Amino acid sequence: MRLRLLRLRAKSLRATLIFDLTVIGITAAALFAVVLGVMIRSSFGALESVEIGRDVDRARAALSADLDANEAHVLDWGLWDETFFYLRAFDRAYEDRNINAISFENAEISCAAFLRLDRSAQRAFCFDPGTGAPDPDLAAAVLTDFDTMALQPSRAGKTSSAGYWQQGGRLFAVASTPVRRSDGSGTAEGLLVFLHLIEAATLSRSLQVPVRLDFSAFSPVPVVVGEEDVLDVAVPVAMGSGPPMAMLRFQLPRLVLAAGERLRDLTVLALLGLLAALMALLGRRLSTQVLAPILAFRQHVVQIRQAGELVPIEGPPRTDEIGALHRDFNEMAAELEALRLAHAEQSFALGREQNATGLLHNLRNSLSPVRVILADLERHLLPDLPPEAGRARQELADPLTADDRRRRLVAYLEALDADRDQRGAEARALLQEAGRSLTEALEAMRAPRDPARVNRDEACDLGRALGHAATAARFVEGPKIDLSIDCPPGLQVRGNRVLLAQILENLVVNATEAIAASGRAQGRIAIGVTPAEDGRRCCVTLADDGDGFDAATGARLFERGFSTRTDKHGGLGLHWCANTLSTLGGALSLTSPGKGLGAVARLDLPLTEASAGRLRPAG
Repeated sequence: MRLRLLRLRAKSLRATLIFDLTVIGITAAALFAVVLGVMIRSSFGALESVEIGRDVDRARAALSADLDANEAHVLDWGLWDETFFYLRAFDRAYEDRNINAISFENAEISCAAFLRLDRSAQRAFCFDPGTGAPDPDLAAAVLTDFDTMALQPSRAGKTSSAGYWQQGGRLFAVASTPVRRSDGSGTAEGLLVFLHLIEAATLSRSLQVPVRLDFSAFSPVPVVVGEEDVLDVAVPVAMGSGPPMAMLRFQLPRLVLAAGERLRDLTVLALLGLLAALMALLGRRLSTQVLAPILAFRQHVVQIRQAGELVPIEGPPRTDEIGALHRDFNEMAAELEALRLAHAEQSFALGREQNATGLLHNLRNSLSPVRVILADLERHLLPDLPPEAGRARQELADPLTADDRRRRLVAYLEALDADRDQRGAEARALLQEAGRSLTEALEAMRAPRDPARVNRDEACDLGRALGHAATAARFVEGPKIDLSIDCPPGLQVRGNRVLLAQILENLVVNATEAIAASGRAQGRIAIGVTPAEDGRRCCVTLADDGDGFDAATGARLFERGFSTRTDKHGGLGLHWCANTLSTLGGALSLTSPGKGLGAVARLDLPLTEASAGRLRPAG
């Protein structure tokens, strides 16, 4: 088995790494389990229990101190002639001298009750510890509940009884004693009862931890609930074996646990030291088995990149994964070299075809209005005057022609001259538009084919570019197009004038073709310009009422070669427009509500510094 494992490690890099990591993990886990299991589990649990017992005893001692102090005060007042004779007559003079807030504060009590043994007469007096005001409701409750208070006789031969009583969410230490004369003689006249208010703030100062009294759930024994960082401790407030009247709750930091965590940290540091030593060994193995071959492989790749020629890796054969990588690389290098040669030939042919296709597409858009313009120009270049004009001149030359007839003939000839002048002006406008279209075509032909030579920072008059693009719709063959443009005058965008004009003409041509595909005799194209949120860009929307498209078609509109027209081939326009606009710092999107519902093209264009901030939102 040992020989087989060594042979596996020599052949497989993966097996070598797994073996080393397994040894490290087992060693670290064993050390961690031994240290924590022996040191923490056997020691810190018992230490924490002892600490909790001490805190419970301190809490009970604090409660007993209040109870003992109350008993001492009641015994002091109960063995007193004035109290003895007061129980006989309940005279007002005793009350004036002793029953007041100051006397109760000195005696550290909140209430005092005087009861004859036969209950023939009884009095109770209570004062609010905070304000010193009498509390008759509490006094009445003391007299009502006294016989039901679970008081137990005190130890050490005392004549008093003690216990706890809770009323209205407050806890009182109660002590009672028979009232005798100062020398202890005579028969007891009745009972004296003192009540001392137990406050959480006083207990907190005694225990040096925040304390609260809980009257909602009782337990006859202390309850300890451990959390991550603190211990919740609840100590019953009860007299001896009597029922608890409340639970004294407080939290203790788990200091013992913190000590255990420090020990754990030391253990972890020791473990990390061991891991560091083991990882140093593993690093040495990785350097010799993995890193050195990888660095050699990288140097070989760098040499290939510098030389531009794929050459196979040479060296002694290996039987592990590195050796398999070398073999696969050499096979891939041979295949890539063959593919490179074939791809070079195909790329050269495809590049020539794409350049020619793109140029012809833009030339078609630029020259498409020319044929319609020439047809209109032919109509405007009809003979200047009809044959009737000659006869009209002859009649004017005849002196026998009546004056009324002369006036009509002059008006007729003037109308013919005005019509000729108008047709001449229109012909000149058509010639200018045809010249502009031919100029755009020539500029497209002269535009550099290399994208790096294109000037993308020209200031382009957006209104003028939109007006020129509208020519493609005004002189389109087929449906009559109603085209409107809403663009502030003089607004300039950054880009390339020739490329921006070609993009806009492409979009207008697509819109006119979409209207023609809908089968209607006329259509509408609306072009508008709105500001972007930052004020440094604008959005040009071109909306048509053509045949539109569905969602599936919209997802493919910008694919090269895709077209919605079944009678066309190529699909170059939108693909070229989107890519070209992206190089100019803009973006293009095309949306439609659905088939037959028209479409909206949106161009995001950067404004020049001079035009930034000129646009204002509508309304």
